[in-house]
Amino acid sequence: MISYEKRATDIIRIRRSWRSYRPDPVSGQDKERIRSFLSGLDCPPFGSTVRLVLADALAQGMGRVKGTYGVVTGASTFLIGALRPSEGGYEDFGYLFESAVLAMTSLGLGTCWLGGSFNRGLFADMIGLEEGEIIPAISPVGIAAERRSVVDRLFVFSVGSRSRKPFSELFFLDDFGATGVSDFAGAYALPLEMVRLGPSATNRQPWRVVMKDGSLHFYLARTRGYSLLFGEVDLQRVDMGIAMCHFELAAREMGLPGSWKVTDPGISPVPPMTEYVVSWVP
Repeated sequence: MISYEKRATDIIRIRRSWRSYRPDPVSGQDKERIRSFLSGLDCPPFGSTVRLVLADALAQGMGRVKGTYGVVTGASTFLIGALRPSEGGYEDFGYLFESAVLAMTSLGLGTCWLGGSFNRGLFADMIGLEEGEIIPAISPVGIAAERRSVVDRLFVFSVGSRSRKPFSELFFLDDFGATGVSDFAGAYALPLEMVRLGPSATNRQPWRVVMKDGSLHFYLARTRGYSLLFGEVDLQRVDMGIAMCHFELAAREMGLPGSWKVTDPGISPVPPMTEYVVSWVP
């Protein structure tokens, strides 16, 4: 099980996306701690093959990387994730990558999920991408600048990354009817709140959870046209992995029993473009 030196729920609350970095390199001690964390990660819920690499462009003689099309400034260290696509693979990628992002947040370092605005070929070269692997996302890692760049501020403003949908639009009791689960969440109120605070591609927050018969069933509410924007990478399934990571970390922190299982509860009707993914079963 993933563990941190600080409370996971506190780390989730303070995490922010940063695209502007000071030129100071990440310390050798912090790099060692991050690599130790990555090497100790457990098998993800669906058992997929995910490879997370902390890559240092300066150490590779590349200088500061220019492969983010001006979105990221000042960073020379990156977390790069590689995946061999499989059933549940994108969810597993999001689950593990977010766990690493939170580990780096706990060290006081800045990060930012990048799923589209980077040169995949350049970062593939940095980690020696293997046949059959793809790179769904990367993140700069570094010391956040005192002031965000103009581009960084525009991103924060344009996607509304600090705003979140209300509880009643994301979590439900028994079915997808109008009654939100906030009054009935009980011990799961905090884990669900951690899901609500999760980062997602263009802040679409595609996770939906229905509490039914003691289990919590996770659904993906898709955004039309995403496949045209991001091609082969299903970032909204990656987002579901982030939600799973946040939920499980909070549940474990509270001592709540349970595990991930694929057991479709057969809830009907399901909203358009919404699909079942996985369940948390006590």
